[in-house]
Amino acid sequence: MSTNSKHVFSLIKGGLAETAFDSDKEFVGAAITDTRLMGVVTMSVHWYLPQNSKMTDFYQFFYFDAEEDGFETYSSILGSNSPEDYQKVIKSENSMSGGLGGSQISITEDEAKYILQNYVDFNTKNNIPLPPNYEEYSFMLSPKVNLTDSEKYLLMCKQCPTLDSPYQIINYFLMRCFGRDFDAAKFLTKGYVRTNLFPEHKAASLLKNVIEEFQDAVSGANTNYHQTDEDSFFETFSTNKSYMCESLIEYDGKYFLVITNITLEHLKVVKYEKVSIFRLSEAEASMITRRSEYITVTDIVPYAPEFTQETTALTAKSMVTDHEGGKLFMIFSPHNDHVKKKTFMLNDDVLGIYYLIEDNQLILASYSIEGIKTLESDLQDSYMADHVVPVSKYEFKEPVLFDFINSGFDDFEDFVDLISNQPPKK
Repeated sequence: MSTNSKHVFSLIKGGLAETAFDSDKEFVGAAITDTRLMGVVTMSVHWYLPQNSKMTDFYQFFYFDAEEDGFETYSSILGSNSPEDYQKVIKSENSMSGGLGGSQISITEDEAKYILQNYVDFNTKNNIPLPPNYEEYSFMLSPKVNLTDSEKYLLMCKQCPTLDSPYQIINYFLMRCFGRDFDAAKFLTKGYVRTNLFPEHKAASLLKNVIEEFQDAVSGANTNYHQTDEDSFFETFSTNKSYMCESLIEYDGKYFLVITNITLEHLKVVKYEKVSIFRLSEAEASMITRRSEYITVTDIVPYAPEFTQETTALTAKSMVTDHEGGKLFMIFSPHNDHVKKKTFMLNDDVLGIYYLIEDNQLILASYSIEGIKTLESDLQDSYMADHVVPVSKYEFKEPVLFDFINSGFDDFEDFVDLISNQPPKK
């Protein structure tokens, strides 16, 4: 063989090197959370890649904020439809939608593209940058999808939970109005209802709302009767019920107490009236939202397994955040039934918190007795049950856990000793 001969090598592309751009995309399925009336939805889309030999399944995850941020977050997974990949998909879905308290509702390919296109338009109109990896989802932006009015209504219904309570309607309606999300607010109305009663205020969060049935000053009755038949002997009427609402809202660190009157016809808003609004100090707002906090303290024994997001059934869907002294696992309720309450509190969707201190102390916290009992049972049913030792239980008249997290203390008992010796706040 000649010493001058050259060997030519060709690179054969393996399946693991495949990307989502190497194949056409065939729609498999999509789902959206029924949380549109909370102002936020997440959407997941599954595509099959027929030209790929190994990486045949492409999953996309979208986070949309209807009030201010529009298309806020995007992530994806490219896999081979293995059990390991399936677990990655579940983890990604939980990470993005675990805090919303909603259910996943199936939607069509056109509906998924329509939703994405509308939020991309929202970002463009409001000069909001789109999330990274635009090239991964840009194929969904054309051609333009147009839905009929009835198709749009059906899609909105898919994004909303079952509406079966007057308090639920009122709380959702006020949430959307104060958030300046008027399209969603009008979904809850019948006939013409002016939704923008406070144009001078920015989009605000509804921190608390208290609903009382409105009593007529003359009759003392709540129900208004509207005669619909000229024959007064045989009265035919529709029944409207009125409610007085006291709402605490916040934006830009400013707090306002807003009084409104809302009239319902069955489960639709037919009248929305401004009564009064005045500003509150942060201290006054704190008094209104003050509530108890229940805390259980445990120590983790030496050589115990690591406490992670996979440790318990509840932590699997938790939102995890790192802090200077530990790691916080926030667990949300699997539903949004707190919106059906006569007294609505924004953070009632939080079931509880696990806070893992670096020095092997695990704190359980909740705003309710039921919540703290649920966390205790969750921990007891996990493999960590044999590796934790109960230390103490507390009921505080106002939340203290986040004060402890920001205090620099590395032992909750020492922190309690400090605050127990301090004079009460005025």
